[in-house]
Amino acid sequence: MISRRSLLRGIGQATAVAALPPFTRSASAQVAKGIPLTIGIGGYTFAYLPLLVAKSANILTEEGLDVSLVNTGSGTNTLAAMLGGSVEVSGLVMSDVILAAAKGQKIQAFAPLMSQYASDAIISVSAAKKVGIEPGMPLKERMARMKGLVLAVSGRGSGIDKLWRYLLALGGLDPDRDVTLTVVKLDQMYSALKSGQIDGFNTTAPANNRAVEEGLAVWVARPSQGEVPGLENFLYTALCARPGYTSDKADIAGKLTRALARASRMIQDNPQEAGRLMQKEFFAQTDLRLIESAVADQRKTAAVPPTLSRRQFDQNLEFMARFGHDVAGVSYQDVIDPRLLGV
Repeated sequence: MISRRSLLRGIGQATAVAALPPFTRSASAQVAKGIPLTIGIGGYTFAYLPLLVAKSANILTEEGLDVSLVNTGSGTNTLAAMLGGSVEVSGLVMSDVILAAAKGQKIQAFAPLMSQYASDAIISVSAAKKVGIEPGMPLKERMARMKGLVLAVSGRGSGIDKLWRYLLALGGLDPDRDVTLTVVKLDQMYSALKSGQIDGFNTTAPANNRAVEEGLAVWVARPSQGEVPGLENFLYTALCARPGYTSDKADIAGKLTRALARASRMIQDNPQEAGRLMQKEFFAQTDLRLIESAVADQRKTAAVPPTLSRRQFDQNLEFMARFGHDVAGVSYQDVIDPRLLGV
């Protein structure tokens, strides 16, 4: 049986390892198999960036885990799989975990993935010219000039919908009257922008990075870079499990936490290598240079050092309260188990 003291000592050792020069995969790690584990995620997107890097760079294998990622297609499906016992661990948006707790569904985050709100907003170049948005313009002024635009959301009440509403409010706009929020599937937003069906969207990389790099769009709000008031150092996504997982499966939980810490450090220190490995395994149909540059662009979102702080929890509550969610009765202890991080 692994004691908490020995487990925390292992986490500390992993932090030291993560500080070493950029990660290099070892031949032995590629052959070895470890403890089987299935992790549910809502898609192969940058919302789970450290986990995808840990998998593609063989870090999980080096930590003694044989991880299979299950693409459930959405956060809602991942949550259902977690509650139903189909997956033992899941990558979830923190707000979904809090909403689940408000409904009496017990899930706890035990390791951070993204420590910035990683959905960045873009609008087409032609839309920017039409409303007079220019480089260097303050965020509030950019938002105030968005009136009349057609902006994509993945669904009513989705994270993308909420972020547009949050951003537009900063500019004094009413999202129900001053813009048109239209539902577009996530994987179709880039095409819809390119064809002129919409003026903008917000999502995680790399679709938005692609539109900007190709000269089709400009950035109008970048939470991932910490420029949005109230969303700085925001706990966006995390690895989660049922309560008691970090004690019942301490060895596995510790290995996962160490692997994510190493992957996050790799993203920070060597984003090109992280992007190269991730593109090969998860984004083979996407241009390598785009993935490499997108990882470099998003390096600030990786949780280094890993934290699950009360302030991050409070930020999530404050963000959700803006949209009428009754989450006042949810406590930090209900949804976060920080013991592996020594908090």
